[in-house]
Amino acid sequence: MENKRVLTDEAYQKIKELILDQKLAPGQKLTYGDLSKRLDMSPTPIINALYRMEHEGFVASVPFKGFYVRKMGLQEAWELFGIREALETYIVEQAILVAEPRDLERLEERFAEHAAYRPEVYDRKRFMLDSEFHMELARLSKNEALVQQLLTTFEHFYIRFKFSRMSLDRLESSVDEHRQLIDRIRRKDINGSRDAIRNHIHNARNHIIQSLSDETSPDLPPFRLGGQRAQAMAKV
Repeated sequence: MENKRVLTDEAYQKIKELILDQKLAPGQKLTYGDLSKRLDMSPTPIINALYRMEHEGFVASVPFKGFYVRKMGLQEAWELFGIREALETYIVEQAILVAEPRDLERLEERFAEHAAYRPEVYDRKRFMLDSEFHMELARLSKNEALVQQLLTTFEHFYIRFKFSRMSLDRLESSVDEHRQLIDRIRRKDINGSRDAIRNHIHNARNHIIQSLSDETSPDLPPFRLGGQRAQAMAKV
């Protein structure tokens, strides 16, 4: 039983890495035979891993068709940003209360890395550097549960969103918003920091919702997180 769990965990991590490395794309069909060859594993742990990933919302199963890498939809994107807002407005408050000077220096390092990377199109590396800034901010809170919750939220975007659709305008504005946030954290301005992170998340949400607004995936069942309805998002 223990060996079965270990093999399933291994398959889960390897499939997720294939998606993270863009070797499997959002909307792509996942076949047991292909994954067995790629991972050099039997179908059983792969099937178990796919069901686990379906439960977590990373893949979808369609009757008589199989599994697919789940695309990001309007409603889910809206709801994930709601989760981010709830987490990160609390994170900045806790960071101000418990962070040490060295913690803020690491945040400055992540800021510099993000600001220095200026691609011709908004790509996955840009998003990874942006998410690393936010993950460093989460680590300032000294709360591992918050860190893990935020990481899961970012994983959904990184795995399932096509960043080439993002507007280049977001390259500059996100850097300015990060700078304003750090300055308010350094001043220990809790209310100002909460306002800054909330504004930053809303702006990021609006850009992603706009990029998704014309795309539909009628053949894949929606992954419901609860909360706002899709028609409200289309008005953003």
